[in-house]
Amino acid sequence: MNNNEIQYWKKFYNKKHVLENTSFSRFVLDYIQKLDKKFNILDIGCGNGRDSYYLSKYYNVTGIDSSNKPKEKENCKFILGDMIDIDKSKFDLIYSRFSFHSISDENQEKLLQSIKNDTLLFIETRSIKGLNTYREHGDGHYRNLTNINILKNMLEKNDFEILFVEEANNFAVYKTENPICIRIICKK
Repeated sequence: MNNNEIQYWKKFYNKKHVLENTSFSRFVLDYIQKLDKKFNILDIGCGNGRDSYYLSKYYNVTGIDSSNKPKEKENCKFILGDMIDIDKSKFDLIYSRFSFHSISDENQEKLLQSIKNDTLLFIETRSIKGLNTYREHGDGHYRNLTNINILKNMLEKNDFEILFVEEANNFAVYKTENPICIRIICKK
C-alpha cells in the first residue's frame, strides 16, 4: 500500500467509527463453529479491529493493518504492518474483509502465495459488478474491484480448493450503500 493510501486510512480511522461487527464476521463465525476446531485467526486489513474483537470472543485473533493499530484486548492483538509480508505460518485461518480489493493484482498473487497449506481463507471483496454503485465514503481511495472468474482462477492456480462462493448485494449494506460483493471460502 502506498503512502497516500496509508494516510487516507489513518485519517479515516482517526474519526470515530462504529465498532459493531460486520455481517461477514457473523457469516464466518457461523461457518467455523460448525467445524469444532480452535482456530488461530489472522485478520488482514483489520482497520479499527471491529471484526477482530468480535471473533476474539471465540478464538485467538491477530489483526494487521498498515495504517492503524487498535487497542489490544484478551485473545486479540494487533500489528501495524504489511499483510503481504507478515509470516502467516502460525495461522490456520485468514480473514479478509474488504482488504483484497485494496491491493493490486500483483499483491493479491503474493498474498495467496504466502498462505501455507491447510489454511482456510475467507474473503469478502467488492465486485467489479458494483463499479457504478453509490459509495458512502466516496472514491478517495484505491479500489481494485474484483472479477469473480479471475478470482476463482487465481485461487485455483494457487492450490486453493473453493468451498463456497457467492456474488450478490445485501452483504455489506451501509447507510444507503449496498454494493455487490463476493464472498469466498477456500482452503489451501
